[in-house]
Amino acid sequence: MNFFKKKKSIALSLSLLILGASTVGAASGSYDLLAVTETTQPVSEAAEEASAPAEINEKKDEVVLWKAELSEYNTTFSVINYEKVEVEDEDEAEEEVDEASGEYGDYSLEYTNGATTLAVPEREYTQAADIASGNFGFTTYGYGHGLGMSQNGANHYATYAGWGYQSILAHYYPGTYIQNTGTASSETISAGGVSGSALDIVSMVVYNEMSDCMNVEAMKAQAVAAYSYIKYKGGSAYDLLPRSNPPEVVVNAVRQVLGEALYYNGSYALAMFGASSGGATASCYDIYYEDIPYLRSVPCDYDAQCDPHYGTVVSISAEEVRYTLEGNLGITLSDDPGNWIQIIEGDGGYVANVCIDGQVTIKGSDLKYYLGLKSPKFTCDYYY
Repeated sequence: MNFFKKKKSIALSLSLLILGASTVGAASGSYDLLAVTETTQPVSEAAEEASAPAEINEKKDEVVLWKAELSEYNTTFSVINYEKVEVEDEDEAEEEVDEASGEYGDYSLEYTNGATTLAVPEREYTQAADIASGNFGFTTYGYGHGLGMSQNGANHYATYAGWGYQSILAHYYPGTYIQNTGTASSETISAGGVSGSALDIVSMVVYNEMSDCMNVEAMKAQAVAAYSYIKYKGGSAYDLLPRSNPPEVVVNAVRQVLGEALYYNGSYALAMFGASSGGATASCYDIYYEDIPYLRSVPCDYDAQCDPHYGTVVSISAEEVRYTLEGNLGITLSDDPGNWIQIIEGDGGYVANVCIDGQVTIKGSDLKYYLGLKSPKFTCDYYY
C-alpha cells in the first residue's frame, strides 16, 4: 500500500519490527460520549469529510456497526470511549432493569453460544471523492487507536464466522488466556467514577460500548475485555464510562462470563479495544513506543466488506495543515506542501511514523490527533 503521494506517487515506506516486551504502567485519560447518528459527521473543523467510498447495505439481519468517539487522548495507554446508541425510550429501559443485579437476582445462567453464520452482505460503493487543488486528501481505515479488540470486528466474527467469545479474545489478544478471578461475586469495582458490583459495572460498561444490538458473543468478549481492563487498573478505570439501566440481554451476556479475565504470564492483560480496525489491528510499538506481545497486529477479515469506517476520505486544505503542524511542532514548513508528509508504514498498514518536511519525525498517531483523523491507519495525497 502506498501511503504518500504527491500526484506522482512519491512514497517512503518502512516496516518496523521491534522485538521484546516491556512493562506498561497504568493509563489515564477521560473522554466524552455522544449518541450515534446514522451518518458520519466531520471529526473536527480541520478535517471535513469529503466522501466515504463505501457504505454497508441496510438489511434486516445485518450487524449494527459503531462509530468511535474521537477523543483527545495523549500518549498514555488508555482505551478510547465510544459513542452510545440512542435508547428508544429511557423510561422503558428503566422498567426493564433497575440495577443489573437487582431485578434478575444472583442466579447463574447456563452457557450458550449465540454466534451465527449469516451471509456476509455485499458492499455498496460510491463515487470517489473529488479533492480540490491545494488540498490534502486523507483516506482513513477504521476508527480509534487500532489496538486490541475491534468491536466491529468482534461482531463480524460472531455474526458471520460463528466465533464464540473465547475465539474472539484469543484472536485479538494472542498469547493471553482466560481465567476466572474468583472474586467477582463479592468485590466492588468502579468505572467512570461509578462504583458497584462487578455484574453491575461491567454490564453498564458493555451497554455503553455496544448497546444491546451486537451479537451476544461480541458482548461477552467485550465484558471480559472491560473487566480485564478494570482489574489491570487496580479495580478502578475512570476512562471507561458506564451507562445506566442495561437491558436484560446485556446483563445475561455478562452473567455468563462474570469474573473471567484475560491474563498474560500470570498478570492481568491490558485489554485495550477500539471501535474498528480497518482490516487489521495495530502493533503497540507502532502506535505508542512499548512492545506488548499480546497487542500486536492481527487481521480483521470482514472490515473491507462490512465496516463503514473502511476507506473514509477527508479533505484538509494546505493552509490548515500548515497552521496545525507549525503550531503543534514549532517549525516552519517549506513552500511545497507535497514535501510536508512522508509516511513510514508499520504493521497492519498503520502509520508508525511521519517525517514532517524533512525536519522532524512524529508518530502517526500524533498526526492523527493533530488533524482529527479517525485512525492512525491512513494514506495521504496532496493535490496540486
